[in-house]
Amino acid sequence: MKINNEKNKTKNTITIDYENKRLSTFYFLPLLLIAGFVPLIVYAKYVDLSGTTQALYWTGQQQYLDFFSYWKAQWVVALTAIALVFYIILYMQKKLPLKDLKQYYIPMGIYALFVIISTIFALDTQTALWGFVDMYQGMFVLLSYVLLTFLTINFVNNERDVNLFVNAFLFLMIVEGVIGVGQYFGFDFFQTKLGKDLIVPNYLQVDNLSFSFGPKTIYGTLFNTNFVGSFATLLLPLSVAFLLGANTKKQQVISGIAVLLMIFVWIGCNSRAGYFGVTVASVFALWLFRKVIRKYWKGFIGLVGVFAVVLFGLNGASDGRIFDRIKTFNVMEQIENLKYIEKNSVVIENVTLGKDTFSIKTNRETLNFKVDGEKLYFLDEVFNELEIITDGNKISIKDPKYKDYRIIIPQNYPGVSVERATYWSLTGVDFYIADDGIKILGSGGRIVDSVVAERFEPMDGLEGIMSGRGYIWSRTIPLIKSYIIMGAGPDNYPITFPQDDFVAKLNAGMDANMVVDKPHNVYLQTAVNTGVMSLLSLLLVFGVYLIISFKLYSKINFDSLEKYMGASCVISIIGYLAAGMFNDSVTSVAPILWIILGLGISINIKLKNEIS
Repeated sequence: MKINNEKNKTKNTITIDYENKRLSTFYFLPLLLIAGFVPLIVYAKYVDLSGTTQALYWTGQQQYLDFFSYWKAQWVVALTAIALVFYIILYMQKKLPLKDLKQYYIPMGIYALFVIISTIFALDTQTALWGFVDMYQGMFVLLSYVLLTFLTINFVNNERDVNLFVNAFLFLMIVEGVIGVGQYFGFDFFQTKLGKDLIVPNYLQVDNLSFSFGPKTIYGTLFNTNFVGSFATLLLPLSVAFLLGANTKKQQVISGIAVLLMIFVWIGCNSRAGYFGVTVASVFALWLFRKVIRKYWKGFIGLVGVFAVVLFGLNGASDGRIFDRIKTFNVMEQIENLKYIEKNSVVIENVTLGKDTFSIKTNRETLNFKVDGEKLYFLDEVFNELEIITDGNKISIKDPKYKDYRIIIPQNYPGVSVERATYWSLTGVDFYIADDGIKILGSGGRIVDSVVAERFEPMDGLEGIMSGRGYIWSRTIPLIKSYIIMGAGPDNYPITFPQDDFVAKLNAGMDANMVVDKPHNVYLQTAVNTGVMSLLSLLLVFGVYLIISFKLYSKINFDSLEKYMGASCVISIIGYLAAGMFNDSVTSVAPILWIILGLGISINIKLKNEIS
């Protein structure tokens, strides 16, 4: 017992030595830039797609103009590499520790190993290394995520270090929040002359620049409203922690502004995944901070009041849009609606391809086509010829039964484009008349046959649930059994997904040539890209962290920013993991998660040493 006490005393002494050392802020800059600046990067980059699988599975063009993901990924890798070099130098100089945390390092190392193995045996190596277009989470980025946690754990050793990240996060919250408020009310900074000058380099000519989100929503600098939901889920709890731990009037004002902006961004982005994540996180927050709430009950009521004002205010400003989206959380009602839709709406049952014939069969009618030399005939169910009206290259059918069809004869390839109005939208198939028979133009202009993909049968009839996630999940889940040990390769999900299951895609409200590039579920994304074993390793990392954290903070008296921050890191990660049921890991948000994880672990160690 005496020997163990001596060992613990020595270990604690080493920790205290590092706690008392203040490294220059210069060494923290790479990590601070990833935490507070990289998510704000929006800058145009023409990405060359020629000669890669990306060109085949994207939209067929030779270049793609990226604003939101490419440079973020590049900066994450570069800054992580610089931080790693700094760490190695400082460790060798005995200025930074290598903390004894095998419970985290081992599963993180296993995850990194399977990332590398999945890259070596990937379906497409180039994609696995550098990432798929619009995503850019290849091997180098995924390994950077792991290193971010490792480096943050070992760089953060005292309260000053924590405060550096607090300031970085506050800067990020305020800038992202101000941009978000403007976008919500129709003033998009990136549509102004100054905004365009900042995000488009002088050597590029970009005409009619616009992004696909209108007023009464927020995409910020994060590319997509769903990603904003994950972002707000991570940072809203931290903003509250900063306010609770503020020691000066200035800190209280700045933190209060950050809280208000994060509430606004969270509600205003219209992301149901974000709503779900914060709701789940709030349940745990109420339990962890129960003593604080009782002590500062007036402030808590004020916070709830601010939330209510923003919620009802934005709902009114959007003509009830927010409450309409919240109502969709009634899963049973959604299922009943889908059953009603399936019973009363058009369902495409089959698309048949022959040598010189093809057809589209729905639950209401069948439209047959026959090719005879240069002539195309339109036939009903019993192959009687239908009378048509031609307007240029557009064709309509006189028979009222076929009034919902839109038919176009394309100018650039031998074939016909057929669109059919369904409950979801006007969905279409591009048929290609080839020498060896009728084909379909798939994503990237590929000439292919239609396939019937394996599906997860319990989700039959639920394909339209959660904005089409039901369809994507039902075709993704069967893929997992092929990737138990190693995955298809980082960011290879779009390549392994059955893109040519056209009937299912059409019934989900998508065009046949639309690319499904992500599963909208971080767990399915990981399982397919880097394998089930890598997913289990990650779950072990987060599981160990959460268990240790709950044990620690259930018996702590909150009386410092560090303690509020540590507990809020737990809440943030719980919220992100919950939102991850419906959102993916993306370069705009994921680096923040991994830094918060490292920060949370480091704070836990320090607080545990103080208690023991």
